[in-house]
Amino acid sequence: MKKTALTLAAMLMLVCANLGLGQDSGELTVPFSEPSKRGKVRIDIKKGSIEVRGTERKDVLISYVGRSERKNDSERTKDGLRRISGAAMDLEISEKNNYVDIESDSWNSGVNLKVEVPRNVDLHVETYNDGNLYISNVSGEIVADNYNGKIAAENISGSLVANTYNGSIKVTFDKITPDTPMAFTTYNGDVDLTLPENFKASLKMKTARGEIYSAFDFTIKKNEPVTKTEKKSGTYKVYLDDWVRGEVNGGGPEFMIKNYNGDIYLRKK
Repeated sequence: MKKTALTLAAMLMLVCANLGLGQDSGELTVPFSEPSKRGKVRIDIKKGSIEVRGTERKDVLISYVGRSERKNDSERTKDGLRRISGAAMDLEISEKNNYVDIESDSWNSGVNLKVEVPRNVDLHVETYNDGNLYISNVSGEIVADNYNGKIAAENISGSLVANTYNGSIKVTFDKITPDTPMAFTTYNGDVDLTLPENFKASLKMKTARGEIYSAFDFTIKKNEPVTKTEKKSGTYKVYLDDWVRGEVNGGGPEFMIKNYNGDIYLRKK
């Protein structure tokens, strides 16, 4: 264990040194401390795209490419001075107790990541600006967060919680973990889910400026008015829930799907 930790620390120091020297691309292999057990990978960057692919490997392979904000850096001038360099790309990687953490806090100089992980792994993947998320061939508990970009996942198994603001969500499931709730939310974009034909769920869906399309048969439940009395003012209020609810294959865990500008699609695999 001690040898693994020392080796990893040396590798990370090498990566930091390379980035400091202006080498804005490369790759690094990070071992799990207990490769025979299920691991977890967290990726959190402020600017850029992330692609995660499940493979037969037992470790994590990280390929990174820095993104320059300006295409002609050497030609930019200010007050008669030529620009030499700008904000450097940063990338921090650590591993502890079978948990690999990959993080970049740079808002100016983004980074694109391609990461290969074991197929059976739990993921938390997050980017904020100017990038998309893509996940494939992974089986586990998955959380995908974006803000200005798309979320796409294919050939995944397990469970997924996906949230974005400006972008679509498109997911293809191979298998779904029973009795596990999921959620898919965006503001501007479609939510397009392809699900196993026999999956069971209690659907809770809402779209303000779109339509809902489904290949599954389900009975829409009638929304009952909800009453509430405010104690301070004594005001009696009645709320009408505007969610579309229904059960697929007899019902199951809650699947919450919500957007504002976009359609919702439920397809059979």
